[in-house]
Amino acid sequence: MEQTLSSRSFRPSSPCKRSADLRKRWRRTSSPVPQALLQPSPAAVETSPAVLTFPSPSLALDDPIYSTSLGSVKQVHARIVKAAEPRSSKSAMDFLIQVYSKFGDFRSAAAVFFIALQSDTLSWSYLIDSFDGAGERSTRELLEIFRELHRIGITLSVGIFRRALRNCAELVDFWLGSQIHAHVTKAGLANETYIRCSLLDFYARCCSSESADRLFEESSFTEDSILWNNFIVLNVERGKWIEALDLFRMMQLVGLEADEVTVAKALHACGRLEAVKQGKVIHGHVIRSGSFQCALVSNSLISMYSKNSLVKLARRVFEYMGGRTLVSWNSIISCCSLNGFLEDALDLFRDMVAFGAEPDLVTWNCLISGHSHHGSPHRTFELLRKMQEDGFQPNSSSITSVLRPVTLSGLVELGKTIHGYAIRHGLDRKVFVGTALTDMYVRCRNLSNARSVFHSMKHRNVLTWNSMISGYAHEGLFEEALQLMEQMEEEGEQPDLTTWNGLISGYSIHGRSKQAVVLIRQLKANGVVPNVVSWTAVISGCCRNERYEDAIYFFREMLSEGVQPNSVSVACLLRACAAMALLGKGRELHCFAARRDLDDDIFVATALIDMYAKSGSLAEANRVFEKLRHRNLASWNAMIMGFAAHGRGEEVISLFDRMCGEGIKPDGITFTAVLSGCRHSGLVTQGWKLFDGMKGFGVTPTLEHYTCMVDLLARCGYLDEAWDFIQSMPLEADAGIWGSLLAACRTHRNVELAEMAAKQLFQLEPSNPANYVLMMSIYACENRWEDAEDVRDAKNAAGVESRGGWSWIQINQTVHVFGVEGGPPHPDTGEIYFELYRLVSAMRRRGYVPDTSCIAHHIGEEEKEKLLLSHTEKLAMAYGLICTGEGTAIRVIKNTRVCSDCHTVAKYMSQMTGREILLRAGARFHHFRDGKCSCNDFW
Repeated sequence: MEQTLSSRSFRPSSPCKRSADLRKRWRRTSSPVPQALLQPSPAAVETSPAVLTFPSPSLALDDPIYSTSLGSVKQVHARIVKAAEPRSSKSAMDFLIQVYSKFGDFRSAAAVFFIALQSDTLSWSYLIDSFDGAGERSTRELLEIFRELHRIGITLSVGIFRRALRNCAELVDFWLGSQIHAHVTKAGLANETYIRCSLLDFYARCCSSESADRLFEESSFTEDSILWNNFIVLNVERGKWIEALDLFRMMQLVGLEADEVTVAKALHACGRLEAVKQGKVIHGHVIRSGSFQCALVSNSLISMYSKNSLVKLARRVFEYMGGRTLVSWNSIISCCSLNGFLEDALDLFRDMVAFGAEPDLVTWNCLISGHSHHGSPHRTFELLRKMQEDGFQPNSSSITSVLRPVTLSGLVELGKTIHGYAIRHGLDRKVFVGTALTDMYVRCRNLSNARSVFHSMKHRNVLTWNSMISGYAHEGLFEEALQLMEQMEEEGEQPDLTTWNGLISGYSIHGRSKQAVVLIRQLKANGVVPNVVSWTAVISGCCRNERYEDAIYFFREMLSEGVQPNSVSVACLLRACAAMALLGKGRELHCFAARRDLDDDIFVATALIDMYAKSGSLAEANRVFEKLRHRNLASWNAMIMGFAAHGRGEEVISLFDRMCGEGIKPDGITFTAVLSGCRHSGLVTQGWKLFDGMKGFGVTPTLEHYTCMVDLLARCGYLDEAWDFIQSMPLEADAGIWGSLLAACRTHRNVELAEMAAKQLFQLEPSNPANYVLMMSIYACENRWEDAEDVRDAKNAAGVESRGGWSWIQINQTVHVFGVEGGPPHPDTGEIYFELYRLVSAMRRRGYVPDTSCIAHHIGEEEKEKLLLSHTEKLAMAYGLICTGEGTAIRVIKNTRVCSDCHTVAKYMSQMTGREILLRAGARFHHFRDGKCSCNDFW
């Protein structure tokens, strides 16, 4: 469809002088192009600086001498006109159009094209192809030619209008595009489908989304599938995924057919929104419409299922698709790799090679990226080496992927090697590589190298700035971080919420949570809305600094601000509940997480296991563990540690064997948990076997493992063996090892060995009062009161003050603490002691004899018995019996090891009252029921 343009000229896109001069010049000419326009004036030839010989119009047109001035061009033009059959030379016409455009003589360029068009030397496709292949400067020149062709009244095709509108969109030339819209409306072309599509794209890029939406609404009554397809694709490209899916649904309702590109774009929107239900509906549409065999649609289905972590469905699509392309193979390999199915990804890679498809750099990068996120650093580096052996050089994507495991593992020396490779191959100049290197050095706490990379970067994005600012803040260098933010603004990069969150996290980590919260409130006052990351940073910092009550308080404040917690914030708060053994609060959080579908998250589930185990409910911890579909090493470790803390050594070993049987490789934390289970249950043989087998799993014993073994041997009475073990250790014994030996010497009343252990402890920990108290207790058991007094004098001389033990119990929603120094006495102290005296009297009738051996004071037995009654765990248990009804379990938390007398009293209490008593003493649990303890008197 063609229509003759009116003679009205278009307004230029900018008021530049050249365009203004052109407008004035063309207003003096209103008639169509005369034939004489193709012939330069004699004056132009006479005044030209040189006489050119041009025997053939196709000869040496690329000689630079012909384009040194407008006069020389006109000489060439004159020679072409005089030559035989000049209009048959396409190259000559093309040369003239290009060079006239170069000098801004668009009137002559348009005239040459018009004559060439009439003589069939050039066609409309020439101008259309010129639009398609032009750069920004050439595109502007072509638009000037378009303007002049319209001015002289040339009939332009629909294709020319479409290309002109597209180039107006690319150059953001709103005025010219809107004038074209006005003209095609007057000419009756505005409802032509392809013109309408071009107008939609133009307004979306140059004006606003609302303008494009209004234009579509004006024509949406038409049942034109091309227009609907174009608008859906346009919405996806603009990131309006929800709107695109709504349009796709409406398109199906009105009975219009979506093409393959539209279906692929709709699936892309489902992937970005993680809208798996809508994606499955579109999958059904694909099957019904018969477009399942289209590679573009199949690849989009694989990508959509991959982003929704539905690997099995993605593989099913891949298996049923025909004509697999390299993109198809890369899509399914990326799907498996990025979702953690690393072995499947490698199998697909081998199948790809077997089927004759050649892997490219994208294929290798998919494998490396997947192993970087889910695999070991060793496998990631091995893939990088194999990629190079296959003839591919790592690009910026490869380097950033490899730097991730380096960062997480703290392998800074290896990171320096990769940095050197990036420098040698010029990859360090890439902004993403520079950012990854900066982040690697920051996370490895190497700020000097991070600064060097940062300052060497010519171009930085907001991620680079954020990484550096966060690095300063996490090191406590807040002044430097704030100065860097000022520099960031001076260089035209505005801090975003991530920038501020880095500062908030730094304040929180260094125990300055109040400043962090003040910063959050300042942000809100300045119109920046703090998000869940902001609040989670504060909560995490409180937990890290053991300020668990503050963590709970700030979590409540986050909820009051309308910020919904994520899995990380819930896991952090569960950690606080675990540390304080707040079983009731932990259960509330469990319900909270379940209502928001967060309980299936592996981090939340692991935190729940840890919370229930440390709060004394091992059965609930085990239920959460068994419910997990995909367990990672952390969840196994949490459950093993839970069994160990409760003295369930046999279950610990059984769970460890089960873990190994399921292909999970244990790490150092696993062996610490398993050996702890052995030492709390006296399993010497099994402990030795596990300790000797550590190296078989690639784990080198650390001081924690040696401490477990010393404690195991010493608890079971093998004191000499424990001493020999310490002497043969390849590592120097620390306070934990000597403390374990000293505690066992008190149990087995070995004063000589205790004195040797205490000597080491007084040198390693001269300010720890527990070591002095324990040694005084050992001397008191042997009635060596002078030696006990000497140790007390040494403690006083060293200025060491004893820290009293404390216990607490939660009744309803109130926590009652006993034994806090300087605190007010409990308001029900009289009633508590009355109940305690009554219980002890009843116990004596049943055969109870107070064990005063733990009292390291040279006083009478009666006074010692009174001191025993003031032990905080006894007070807490008695208060629990007073305030709770029959059948209610008593849960008491104590900060130190329980003494033998309190352990005996708890057994009697459970038997006399029929109550279950749970006592957490330090990291160890005692379950008292019917006069027996779960530890079997081994603790």
